[in-house]
Amino acid sequence: MKYDPQKKLNRNTQRTLKAFSEAMFGLLGEKNFEKITVNELCARCDYPRATFYNYFDDKYDLVSYCWYQLGKDAHLDAAQTLPTNESLLAVFDEVYRLFTTHHDLLNRVVEHNPVDGLLINDFIHHFNRVMTQLFANSLLNHKTKTPIELMAQYYSNTVLLVLKWVFLSQHDVSLDTARGYLTELLTKPFLSEANN
Repeated sequence: MKYDPQKKLNRNTQRTLKAFSEAMFGLLGEKNFEKITVNELCARCDYPRATFYNYFDDKYDLVSYCWYQLGKDAHLDAAQTLPTNESLLAVFDEVYRLFTTHHDLLNRVVEHNPVDGLLINDFIHHFNRVMTQLFANSLLNHKTKTPIELMAQYYSNTVLLVLKWVFLSQHDVSLDTARGYLTELLTKPFLSEANN
């Protein structure tokens, strides 16, 4: 991202970034991401193009900022201090709650953007990257023959697999049921049954 979201923000910058992210989310709920233009974004939030380019390189940069902001609502950093199994479930619970909170927005976005398209893949990739790093950090003191990076990616991919199935494929499943699916996927591997 062109703009460093870790920087301390003054009120004017907060207002501007919020306006652009709300404009993007609003337009994503109305049309395909590929058809959204910088001019539309600027018109929606009543800022000139020059202001847009002060903060973002292009609409892809803005959507990355939107994913970052959405991810902040999940409060995933707290999971790093938990033991691995608790960390995994804490991350799953938080992302499930985040997706539930923004369920209407996700439905509108999916209505106008294909689940296997660029926008949704970018959304999933963002959360995959964040969760893989969190899991890798919580696995640092874990003794295993499998490389930590590979295990972290496996956990992240499995968490996202369940969440994609629930929210993007629109299955009406409670948190407890979804947690059960995740636990079974992680603890009852196909190969162990094949060996019996």
